[in-house]
Amino acid sequence: MTPIPQMMLLLSLAGMALTTPALAADSDTVRATPVTTVPVELGDVREIIHVRAVIEATNSPSLHSKVAAEVEALLVDAGDPVKRGQVLARLDDEGLRLDKEAAEAGIARLKAALANQLLTLERDRQLFKKKLIPDNKLDASRTAVKETRASIVHAEALFKKVEYQLSHTVIKAPTDGIVQARLVSVGDYLNPMSPASKPLFQIVDTQHLRARLFFPDTLAERLKPGLSVALMHGGKRIDTQLTRLLPKIDDASLAKVGLADFDNRWHWPPGQRISADVVLAEHEGVPVVPEAALVRRPTGLVVYQLDADGKTVRQVAVNVGIRQDGRAEIVAGLQAGDRIVLDGATYLSDGVEVSPAQTEEPSR
Repeated sequence: MTPIPQMMLLLSLAGMALTTPALAADSDTVRATPVTTVPVELGDVREIIHVRAVIEATNSPSLHSKVAAEVEALLVDAGDPVKRGQVLARLDDEGLRLDKEAAEAGIARLKAALANQLLTLERDRQLFKKKLIPDNKLDASRTAVKETRASIVHAEALFKKVEYQLSHTVIKAPTDGIVQARLVSVGDYLNPMSPASKPLFQIVDTQHLRARLFFPDTLAERLKPGLSVALMHGGKRIDTQLTRLLPKIDDASLAKVGLADFDNRWHWPPGQRISADVVLAEHEGVPVVPEAALVRRPTGLVVYQLDADGKTVRQVAVNVGIRQDGRAEIVAGLQAGDRIVLDGATYLSDGVEVSPAQTEEPSR
């Protein structure tokens, strides 16, 4: 071998010897995976289901006439707001007023007759004591008084009936609401005893409503009255509770139906389709972590917990409960104060060295 090639070989080996420690040092640095960490915190989580709903009126009476009479005046029409006790229509009452006068006269006649019969009865008693009349004459006087008193009771009952009928010739609103429909005209003859009888008005109470909620039938066993409900439509919200549950699964929608009563402060109309959030469960003061910290492995969900030395992690299997707004409840596997990996967790394994970067806190 010539001197020149020998010299080049020696220089090359010397260079390799000089660079090897540096490469080794770089190799040590690469093994530490950069990550961010967050603490396990205590928080409140709720399990919420989003369902569709429709608004219904709880009170929508149809107003029928209780007397046979002709419609004399209509004071409201469809779409008009009404107040409880407001007069909506008047029926012809002339015939009933004549009946009332006749009833009053009949009562007066019977009372006058009773007064005379009482005098006759007293006179017959005196005569009977003197044995001037037979006992059957006294009995007849007593019977006449009893019959007249009974007739007065009957006449007074008929008078009250006429007064009752007269009071119902004035049609009044039974509740606050809006007239949904006017179904008669002035001049129509109304007969409540006729099979063809129809109502005068239909009124809808738009203040006290309820929402009909449609739940998946798989949730039937978890539903109960009292669950918190948020009704939503057009960016507006009303908080209420699940009031009651219907026993059967709805044939048309195959849903379990729940009802939630509410006061209609946003003036939503009955029949409106809305949405609802229902709180199925609520856990307070439980360990929670960001969902992004959860990693699915063949054995299930795990997180990577930072060891005490702050340089290595260990894989921890966890049981997850409620998930809400990017957070997950930890039922088993961690406790408050534990520090876990957030960013970079997917690339880790048990015992890997890490280099924690700037720490992040879980979103609340």
